Amino acid sequence: MKRRTTNEQPLKAVIDDWLSEHPMANKAKETRVTHLWGALLGPAVKNRTKSIYFKNGRLSVKLDSSVLRNELSFARESIIENINKELGETVVTELVLN
Repeated sequence: MKRRTTNEQPLKAVIDDWLSEHPMANKAKETRVTHLWGALLGPAVKNRTKSIYFKNGRLSVKLDSSVLRNELSFARESIIENINKELGETVVTELVLN
């Protein structure tokens, strides 16, 4: 008797495969990065954030507090690491705080 083969895959793998071939893949990454900003840094930072823009590995964040901007500039590398770790790949290469 022949064994039956299946092509079952986890849903995440199917979605990731589809996104990698779809033109909207970059837009999906941009959206995930901007949502992670508030989720990883908390409500205090999220409430002080005026705008977020992500394009070609560069995350630009405009803050309404110079003190917060200064504090976050010291943690720039760890913020990039944490976002990329959460995404499971290197997506953010530069963080610009305005």
